[in-house]
Amino acid sequence: MTSVKVLLGFRPHTYWTAVVAVTGGPEQPRVVRRARFDFAEGETRMVYHQAATMAPDAAGRWVETVRTRTREAAGAAVARLLQDLRAEGCAVGAAVVPRGGGRIPERLEEIVRSHSGQHAAEGEFYRDIVADACRDAGLEVTRVVERELLALTADMLGERTETVKARLQAFGLALGPPWSEDQRLAMLAAWVGLAGGALGRPGSATAIT
Repeated sequence: MTSVKVLLGFRPHTYWTAVVAVTGGPEQPRVVRRARFDFAEGETRMVYHQAATMAPDAAGRWVETVRTRTREAAGAAVARLLQDLRAEGCAVGAAVVPRGGGRIPERLEEIVRSHSGQHAAEGEFYRDIVADACRDAGLEVTRVVERELLALTADMLGERTETVKARLQAFGLALGPPWSEDQRLAMLAAWVGLAGGALGRPGSATAIT
């Protein structure tokens, strides 16, 4: 039996992510699955807010502990999703995980210096967790700046952004809920992957900026 090639688009948050699985070409994509999974809970949420209350050495160790634990949890969730899709005859080889696009300081002491810095770094931290979990599962991962998804999709399709918005709305009407901003952004992420040929392109991770 021939497998259906499927690509995953994500919209991560600081402890959970929305994911949309799509197939087909960029002109006529088809959604085959919508899902949500949590990968952080309790003390593994808001990692930099917690690190800000610790001594520097303890804070650094805590960040790495959270990174390991959340990556394992996200990896297990991705593995379950892939297993379900494969049981339905879908072959998943690629994923698109948005990134924030802002500059995040490399030094922990700079990150925890301000509340806004903690929020920004946490957003990127947990997006990276999802991307790493997808790579751990053997998927090719594309990273795209989230705020540029709509314009990039329109540019790659050769359409106006208003047309892409209308098509997104039509998907939601046809599929029914849930189709909030999370699903729409995950769909745009997947659409970028389709337009970039990720379904048929083997190889290592790609970055679109």
